[in-house]
Amino acid sequence: MRTRSREAAVAPAPFVLLDWTAARHFAQDCRPCRHCGSPTHLRDDKGRPADKVCAEAAHADVLAIVSTYSERGRL
Repeated sequence: MRTRSREAAVAPAPFVLLDWTAARHFAQDCRPCRHCGSPTHLRDDKGRPADKVCAEAAHADVLAIVSTYSERGRL
């Protein structure tokens, strides 16, 4: 029987659900999402067009980068 070598457990990427319940996150005009380019009525905290899912994914990417560099002592 063949045995597999155990790989080190990889921590999942950090993930945050953003709260976009405020009315300021919705606009009447439809503009392209700044992340994926699809049309959206949603706006981020700075008023830029962004899908909530795209904004959460971008936020998770930033958190993963910060975490990686923090672990390496470079921040």
